[in-house]
Amino acid sequence: MMTRRHLVHQLRGLGLRAGDLVMVHASLKALGPVEGGAAEVVRALIDAVGPEGTLMAYVSWDRSPYEETLNGTVLSEAARAEWPAFDPLTAGTYRGFGLLNEFLRKAPGAVRSAHPDASMVAVGARAHEVIGEHRLGDAYGPGSPLERLVSFGGKVLTLGAPLDALTVLHYAEAIAELADKRRVTYEVPLLDAAGRKVWCRAEELDSNGILDCFAREGEPDAVETIAKAYVADGRALRGRVGAAQCYLLDAQDLVRFGKEWLEVRFAVPPRPYSP
Repeated sequence: MMTRRHLVHQLRGLGLRAGDLVMVHASLKALGPVEGGAAEVVRALIDAVGPEGTLMAYVSWDRSPYEETLNGTVLSEAARAEWPAFDPLTAGTYRGFGLLNEFLRKAPGAVRSAHPDASMVAVGARAHEVIGEHRLGDAYGPGSPLERLVSFGGKVLTLGAPLDALTVLHYAEAIAELADKRRVTYEVPLLDAAGRKVWCRAEELDSNGILDCFAREGEPDAVETIAKAYVADGRALRGRVGAAQCYLLDAQDLVRFGKEWLEVRFAVPPRPYSP
């Protein structure tokens, strides 16, 4: 049974430092038994980065109607009427990204972004700064919390989570100059200034496959493919925390690597010269 003190010691041994801004992806099952459970893991992470540090996570929304309204799919009027509006203060997190995220959302001082499907949460000294504005249409690219994570010199930590969980690589997809990027549309219910539910249409890059070759069922997407290449290149710190194989990665270096990896293979064809 791991204790909070042991976790902090191992996180520091992996390379986490006081003052770090770090995006966390965690599998509590892989981490193993921890005294105090998920809440104590959150406290250990906060202790590891200290009062000047900041934790961040991609939490999404457990009631996101992304799949139900994807690319023109229409919900019935009854379903639209019953669907709750997204409220970043109370909305639950998508459990497919791990139970730890729900505890981060409920941590004292937590700040959550206003994008319902690509919702991010942060806790710590720079939480408001890194979350900032998060508009529909800017889920993962310029103007998103991911861009601020990178520009602020942040890190990415996996605690037993698979490498296909590295959300920051969606930012690399967004800024890479590629031909034929896939886009999707969907609808989400938001609260207007008067507190009324309003359904809004969003258009974003396809986070499930930025190009057709990465959207084939049963095959790895670009995030997983790039992350594995990055780790194989020896650019990530690795070690064990609890029972979990963990990685600590520099967000700027990872995004730079991912952008170049994509552009080398799928760059926009040069335009013909015309005088």
